[in-house]
Amino acid sequence: MKGNTLHLTLSLKSYPHQCSIITTKKDWHLLKRLIKSFVYALRGIYLTFKTERNFKIQITALCLVVASGIYLDITPLEWGILTLTIGFVLAAESFNTAIERISDEIAAGKQSISIRNIKDISAGAVLLSAISALVTGILILFIPFIQQII
Repeated sequence: MKGNTLHLTLSLKSYPHQCSIITTKKDWHLLKRLIKSFVYALRGIYLTFKTERNFKIQITALCLVVASGIYLDITPLEWGILTLTIGFVLAAESFNTAIERISDEIAAGKQSISIRNIKDISAGAVLLSAISALVTGILILFIPFIQQII
């Protein structure tokens, strides 16, 4: 690093190019804000994992899927499909958690049909994503595993 400029050397077909990505205090401020946003997002993932039983179950399923994928030597395309599917389920669970928490905060302990419906719809979305993931896992992992045994 020279002064207030961060230099990055990129190699493209053995031709070095130098580009400055941070040149002003405003750039540094924007970079610090970006880093903070990642820290907040990671904290949110941690809180979800720490407090939500279903998220822990889904992380366990993720580990089983990864182990199965390695064992079955699935293709990069299949890895991509599984990655998107797993990400979809974990994101749905995270959204559901956020919706439940904000709903509980709004309801302030009172019973509300509207809040109950909102939470049920959100949980239903997670269930739909989990069913989709299950079908994807059966098609990519379970059927080939059974074929290997037979």
